[in-house]
Amino acid sequence: MAVKRRYYKNDKGEKVFSSWMYDFYDVFGKRHKKSGFKTKAEAEQKEAIVKADYNKGMATSNDNNLKFCEVMEQFIKLHAEIYLKPSTIRGYKDHYNLHLKDFFGNIKLVDITPVIINRFMENKLKEGLSNKSVNHLLTTMGTAFNWAVNNNYMMYNPVSRVKKLKVSNIEMQFLSEDEIQRVLVIAEQEYPDFYPLLITAIYSGMRRGEILGLTWDCIDFSKSTISVKHSMYKGKLTTPKTKNSIREIQVPSKLMQVLKQYKTHRVENDLNLVFTQQNGKPIDADNLIKRRFHMILKKADVKQIRFHDLRHTYASLLISKDLNFKYIQKQMGHSSFEVTMNTYAHLMPEVYEKSKLAIDGLI
Repeated sequence: MAVKRRYYKNDKGEKVFSSWMYDFYDVFGKRHKKSGFKTKAEAEQKEAIVKADYNKGMATSNDNNLKFCEVMEQFIKLHAEIYLKPSTIRGYKDHYNLHLKDFFGNIKLVDITPVIINRFMENKLKEGLSNKSVNHLLTTMGTAFNWAVNNNYMMYNPVSRVKKLKVSNIEMQFLSEDEIQRVLVIAEQEYPDFYPLLITAIYSGMRRGEILGLTWDCIDFSKSTISVKHSMYKGKLTTPKTKNSIREIQVPSKLMQVLKQYKTHRVENDLNLVFTQQNGKPIDADNLIKRRFHMILKKADVKQIRFHDLRHTYASLLISKDLNFKYIQKQMGHSSFEVTMNTYAHLMPEVYEKSKLAIDGLI
């Protein structure tokens, strides 16, 4: 029974009954206690009410002593680790442990205001973080606070009243058809183990994680298609970025020929991966970039681009063939037609020129 009698000692050293109290620990190990009840029944009744409110997620809304670190750790454990992808969980944990914990850790939720959050942003900028990185930290805090509001840990989300920093868009780059051929020639001649992966990236538009997570059962040689069902993150297979990323891609027959030849001397592995290290283990994404991709670009005398720009290169190839944008949307795995248009419409200057001629011809 969590209800107890309270005593104090009088001048004679005798124990004198004072009042009744309730005293219990919740599932997170937090102690709840209160004294001053005249009868045991009153204490039991109040204890039952507090426990019932707590189980409904209501008690915490009145807890002005709840600290940021307590809510953040519960958010990761009770929400992120249950519902989110491993890469997202890792991001939240890194943001919390490396940046948020030291500044906000012991601050009470009720004391976190937009002004304090702005001071945090100022500190991080002075430490050398970019505007984009600081915005990512705000997003993590905002997501955690939204969860806290929905679970009655706090009344409102202070991050919603903080303006994010301006971020310059990263310039999209892509290889010309001549550059593609130079890159592929160098890869085939000097890095034959990397050549199949590189040509897959260029002519499928798949993301890096999707390529590293590609399994042989997802390649249909008879239909010349690749089904995107997996993504690789930190050596583990997971689901693709979004539900729209799960898709079937039509690829050139030349790519199918390369993969079919590559399959004849593939490295056997437990995950049935197409691309692996020589020992059958998943490829480390960072090593792939540093030891292969950048080296090939340098030897081919091609500008240094991001590996992700090969995805943009693929989109530019599709656009150059005057393919329907709805088809391009499906190939790229975008969530909507608008996303595809907003991302790649600038690669179609000839469309604007044709439009201008059409407008001039209206009269």
